[in-house]
Amino acid sequence: MNEQLHFMSSVLARGLLMAVGFVLLLLCVGFIAQWSWVVALWPWPDSRLSYRFLAAIMAAIAVPILWIGWSQEIAAVKAGALDFAVNYTLLGVLVWWFREELSEWVSVPMLISICVLAVLLNAWLYVRARQVPFSDNRPVPALLSGSFLLFALVLIAVGIALIMDYPGIFPWPLSAQTAVVFGCIALGAAAYFIHGFVVAVQGNIRGQLLGFLAYDAILLMPLWEHGRNVAPEHQLSWMVYLGVLVYSAVLAVYYLFIHPQTRFRWEQA
Repeated sequence: MNEQLHFMSSVLARGLLMAVGFVLLLLCVGFIAQWSWVVALWPWPDSRLSYRFLAAIMAAIAVPILWIGWSQEIAAVKAGALDFAVNYTLLGVLVWWFREELSEWVSVPMLISICVLAVLLNAWLYVRARQVPFSDNRPVPALLSGSFLLFALVLIAVGIALIMDYPGIFPWPLSAQTAVVFGCIALGAAAYFIHGFVVAVQGNIRGQLLGFLAYDAILLMPLWEHGRNVAPEHQLSWMVYLGVLVYSAVLAVYYLFIHPQTRFRWEQA
């Protein structure tokens, strides 16, 4: 009986993860194509590149979730849950702090309620996933774990700068409210990569590398094309951002498909 319940719960968990992943991929396509009902989920009008960035974020979340559901590496949920918990905690605090300014675009009580629910849900997921060991607990190379730490440090600096509304931090102009949200996303992602650095096992970082590829595939070419029109004050951030995307893509391709100890093998799932 216990085995049957475990099997059913496992099937339900995998099915839920796959469903969430496909919904996020749909939102990714919607932001790229700027479908009206998807764009309407974003509280205020924004630029084409900002929608593309949101699409890349959707893809970077969706692909690891799909991989977790397919591979049954449930312990890898911890990193994503930590990311969202940090993201929504910061967002909730900042929404409350700037509630008068934001009330022009959103219902502040509703947004704070969403943030609180998201934090509680992801905290619960993190606690539950901590009870599950990694199926693939082989260590990762030092260059890969060190790169995760580097990404985290860069994201912390960028996230703080965005929230503080420093000019020229992003490769394209952002409104103050968009900069705050993108800053929270960056700080949540920093927690994601810190977890990958601290828990440096292959079952933990594989989904993160797949997320790199999805993110880069969505954003790399539009960012490259933006270089023809980038304003002088955004030139440095454009070069840095482009370099980070190229490096992360090369890193992901090498360690997922080439490196003999870490390359992806279908039979592992």
